[in-house]
Amino acid sequence: MPCTRLWTAVCLSILFVGLANLSSNATAQAAPDTSYDPRLTFAPLALPDPVNAYRSSNGAPGPAYWQNEADYEMHADLDTEAKILRNDEVITYTNNSPDALPSLWIQMEQNLYRKDARGQIINGALFRRMMRSAAGNAAPPSTEGFVLDAVEIEQGTTRVKADYLVEDTRMQVRLPKPLAPKGGTLKLHIKYHYQVPGVWGGRTSWGMSKQGEIYDMAQWYPRMCVYDDLRGWDTLPYIGAEFYLEYGHFDYYVTVPSSMIVAGSGELLNPKDVLTPTQIERLAQARKSDKTIVIRSAAEVSDPASRPKTGGTLTWHFHMDSTRDVVWSASPVFVWDAARINLPDGKTSLAESVYPPESVGDDAWSRSTEYVKDTVERFSRQWYPYPYPAAINVAGFSTGMEYPGIVFDGIDDKGKVLFWITAHEIGHN
Repeated sequence: MPCTRLWTAVCLSILFVGLANLSSNATAQAAPDTSYDPRLTFAPLALPDPVNAYRSSNGAPGPAYWQNEADYEMHADLDTEAKILRNDEVITYTNNSPDALPSLWIQMEQNLYRKDARGQIINGALFRRMMRSAAGNAAPPSTEGFVLDAVEIEQGTTRVKADYLVEDTRMQVRLPKPLAPKGGTLKLHIKYHYQVPGVWGGRTSWGMSKQGEIYDMAQWYPRMCVYDDLRGWDTLPYIGAEFYLEYGHFDYYVTVPSSMIVAGSGELLNPKDVLTPTQIERLAQARKSDKTIVIRSAAEVSDPASRPKTGGTLTWHFHMDSTRDVVWSASPVFVWDAARINLPDGKTSLAESVYPPESVGDDAWSRSTEYVKDTVERFSRQWYPYPYPAAINVAGFSTGMEYPGIVFDGIDDKGKVLFWITAHEIGHN
């Protein structure tokens, strides 16, 4: 036993000396000491943010919670020959925050298509390959983005030319005097135009179906960035991802060639100006019907009598309350059908679909309105009653994207694919 203990002690001594030498060599060869502190790197996160007057511990609004409001009035004109959209926009902005605002920030998302856009650089070769593939060109296509014709600020009785700076997909507007907190309002007048991207535009585009053009008009107007109690102004550049927007009321007018049918977020306020008496009657039937009612059939697409006049233009007037965005789609070849949506609170909405004749079929878009109706009714029972006057599914080229009251899906979608993608995009609403 004594020998065994002695041998063990010797072995341990040799081991400790060896480890000491290894440690000494490792220290000598190690990189210079840094300020890295693992206790900070792996510190526990405080999520959600601590309770304050604005937000409760569960994330619900607190007693002093606020949101700013952005209301829009817009008069847009689509030039289908030049592929240019012109718009006269008025934003009424209400500052409900406790802070005076010396400047405003505006999202300028059409600038994503400029050659020098940050989105193209960040997304790099993949983004350029997608654009090139969609356009069939050797080089990525581009536009000049939003071209500003006039920007003016109206505060009280004074209306002056705005002092502004555009940087990538954002615009900062410096105010003549700070916008007062807790209810201060002003109007921002913006006149502009832009080249509508082709199919390569992705979420906004124009393209040619077998019988005619389809315009999917999203990200089509400068819109207020969000000012909130967490980060102040949200000035992240738009690189093709999702959206963070203020809520408000929208009143917008869209002037297009008279041959076109327009589907837009919200409620159509002037059907007598843009629809035939037959279409108005069919639309009234659809509001009372659980079965799909055809408003404009595939056979009527080529019939001039399916439009209230031949030649010239018509102006469609839409309105939507308490929403963060509006979009629209227009085409001279839209088939259109609709049906009533029954909501659990006793109210109703309208399921609608617009699509080109090539998408007609019992296993294709002829069942789209049925899918929209089913989705909204089921989700409304399960989660929350659908809040908008219509839910519209559009077959076009800006596929697989949702906006308030309207979604864009694919012309060739059919069967189970059309069912699940409709449910998916409507589910986002």
